[in-house]
Formats: sequence, structure tokens, C-alpha cells
Amino acid sequence: MNPLAYLRVAEMLGALALLAGICWGVHEFLEHERDIGRNEVRAEYAQKLAEAKDAAKIREDELRAQRDDAVNKGNDREQIIRNLAASGSASSVSLRDALAHIGVGVPSASIEALRQSTTTLATVLTDCQGRYRAVAEAADRHANDAKTLSDAWPVDAPTPSK
Repeated sequence: MNPLAYLRVAEMLGALALLAGICWGVHEFLEHERDIGRNEVRAEYAQKLAEAKDAAKIREDELRAQRDDAVNKGNDREQIIRNLAASGSASSVSLRDALAHIGVGVPSASIEALRQSTTTLATVLTDCQGRYRAVAEAADRHANDAKTLSDAWPVDAPTPSK
């Protein structure tokens, strides 16, 4: 073979090697750029994730405070109900004893004593009617409180269907 032919082959092999090197360099450069892009996306994702976690924590704290407030108010109302029930129980015992005393004394009582007992009983029953109205009002207020809490409690909106 001709020495010029060997030189030509060597030049072609050199050109191919140079072309391969250039291709490899371009590939490495583009891979480096993709790595930069990936890192930017990861950093942005991490930032958004941290922001979402912070927002979720804040919302969770708000909901916990709202729940704790509702529980505390409920406990206060429960104590009031217990106190009212205790005072109602004492009044009930007193009324029962008074009615029993009146019932035992009716056969031998004078007209004047019966009139006085009837007047007293009317006064007691009027007081009972007033307390009954107060209990009904308290029950209505309780129902209103329950409705208020129910209405104020956060509800997640349904996700729109696709």
C-alpha cells in the first residue's frame, strides 16, 4: 500500500477520534446542564414541600386551638348543667316533701289551712313553671350552641371531578 494511503487512513482515524471526542464533550456538557436543571427542580420541590408543611402545621394548630376552645366551652356548659341539675334536684326534694306534708294533713285540715296550702302550692307551681321555661330556654341555647359549633367547624371542599 501506498504510504500516502496510510497517512490518509491515519488522518481519517484522527478526524474520527476528534469527532468522537467532540461528541463525548457535548454529551458531558449537556448531562452537566441536565444535572443543574434537576438540582434546581429538586430545590424548588423541597422549598414548596417545606412551605406546604409549614402551612399545614399552621392550619393544624388553628384547628387544634378551635377544637380545644370548643371542648373548654363544652366543659363549662356541662358544669353549668350539673349545677342546675343539682339545684333542681334539691328543689324537687323540697317540693316532694311539701306535697307529702300537705297530702297527709288534708283530711284533718281546716278550711283556712287548706286555702293557705292551696295558695302556697299555686306559688310553688308558678315557680316550677318559671323554672321549666328557664330549662327550655337553656335547652334552646344549647341547641343553638351546638348548631353554631357545627356551622363554624371547617369542612374540606370536595375535589372537583375530572
